[in-house]
Amino acid sequence: MKKITLLFSFIACVVFAQAQTLLTEDFNYTVGTDILSQGWARHSGTSSPNDSILVTDGLTFTGYVGSGIGGAAILNSTNKDQNKTFTAQTTGSVYASFMMKAGSSNRQGYFFNFASTPLSGNVFLTRVWVNSNGTGTGIGTYGAGLEPSPYLAITANTTYLIVVKYDFSTKISSLYVFNTMPSSEPTTAQATYTETATIANVGAVCLRQYTWTGSTTPENIVIDGIRVATSWNALFTVSDISTPKADLLSVSLAGKSLSIKNATDGSIVDVYSSVGSKVQSAQLVNGAIQLNNLSKGLYIVRIGNQSSKIML
Repeated sequence: MKKITLLFSFIACVVFAQAQTLLTEDFNYTVGTDILSQGWARHSGTSSPNDSILVTDGLTFTGYVGSGIGGAAILNSTNKDQNKTFTAQTTGSVYASFMMKAGSSNRQGYFFNFASTPLSGNVFLTRVWVNSNGTGTGIGTYGAGLEPSPYLAITANTTYLIVVKYDFSTKISSLYVFNTMPSSEPTTAQATYTETATIANVGAVCLRQYTWTGSTTPENIVIDGIRVATSWNALFTVSDISTPKADLLSVSLAGKSLSIKNATDGSIVDVYSSVGSKVQSAQLVNGAIQLNNLSKGLYIVRIGNQSSKIML
């Protein structure tokens, strides 16, 4: 039994380490606090008042690895564009995924983008836009009359999963919008834009607050669960369960009923496959959850930062 346990730990360690992303940002900070103190930096919009993007209540999206963790960033303030950097990439493709909810009253413009580092040159790309009433999103560049046309239809005040991709070989930025969790990368993007700037690298994600003091139509967008990776699959895997520590959750399995003794009822239980993909989320009721029709194999059960392995 000891050898089997060590084997499971080794498998989990190797698989999850391979699935690590370039950046994970769940805004797991106190609601109302600023993100400047959490590794984000201003890169434009420094006029007074010199405020920061703030943390609000988090978003959820069934099946997404970043769903329901901590808070979220709310873009509704003045002139304070901020970025977070990661290891700069110069070849292949760079992907980003995040949850997004746009309010029904907005200021048309782009709110999320990649950037080259250092940001002093302000080389921005893969700009994601929203229209003025939160019913459309698109990808493109910036300038008068250069907004995306047509916008992809969305519903205001509804959470969507957004995925963007930049391909160095073609200089094409792609946009994917989902209302349910995708099973794989689509063959064709829902919208694309061919970048014209000279792009040395992709090394940062940016959140843009494009409202200014005195504006009668403020921006109103919530962003949560940002993931950046060099492959589609790596966006949707767990990058922080990579240690072969002893199991922290006391679990037992009887048929499809998974019991967890040392957890509080009402906790969210996440179940991950051996490749790190979230396959189920459920609320703990009377110390147990009912598993879906999962294939035989190794799975990781997680509540917060505690986890355990099960074998079906």
